[in-house]
Amino acid sequence: MLEINKAYCMDALELLKLIPNNSVDLILTDPPYNTGMKKSNGKARLCHFFNDNLSKENYQNLVITSCNEFYRVLKENKAIYIYINWRNMGLWLTELEKAGFLMKNCIVWNKIIHGLNYQNYANTYELILFGVKGSFFPNNKPKFYKDVWDIKRKVNTENKETHHETEKLLKIVQLPILHASNKGDIVLDCFIGSGTTAVACKQLGRNFIGCDNKQEYIDLTNKRLSQQILKLEDNENGKNT
Repeated sequence: MLEINKAYCMDALELLKLIPNNSVDLILTDPPYNTGMKKSNGKARLCHFFNDNLSKENYQNLVITSCNEFYRVLKENKAIYIYINWRNMGLWLTELEKAGFLMKNCIVWNKIIHGLNYQNYANTYELILFGVKGSFFPNNKPKFYKDVWDIKRKVNTENKETHHETEKLLKIVQLPILHASNKGDIVLDCFIGSGTTAVACKQLGRNFIGCDNKQEYIDLTNKRLSQQILKLEDNENGKNT
């Protein structure tokens, strides 16, 4: 039996197999984007980002299996949020719909400060797919009711103890949790990275189930969770923990 409020070091698909049918209240997760970028000669500063290069077949299997399992474990009349980029958005949309989800929107996170890929127009946004199982409407009024969220990303984090190259801002994780769950609910994140979803759940009075396949990130998650509960207002200006 899986314990709630615990991050496991294991493969996402293996964790999903252990979760009972219709048992989680919200799915909020940040799977690999499969950028296709590889580490070149020397040590890449962003080693996680530059080794996100599954084969087409393996990535499709990850997406298809994940979507079917997501639908199985999510309760009826609940929501799912998937962080993704433009490159594989179509694949995720297709497979989520095949699995049974009704896809309602694609939220654009405008990060204000651009990132990499200068030669092909510097990246300044990411996408969040929003879907439902059954019938569900988010509690997203009055502030964040539009499908573009302008939230400045953090920069210069490579030396922070909680660093994960693709770590999401705490605020961009808090919002879906506030919009689509209640206190005491169980939130699933099977690509938990360094634990931002776990921290947000701790702050907001939710429970979580999560995993990552790298022990170093599970250690970071546990270290963050061992700290005192953080103030929500600390993140109003795009700060992170």
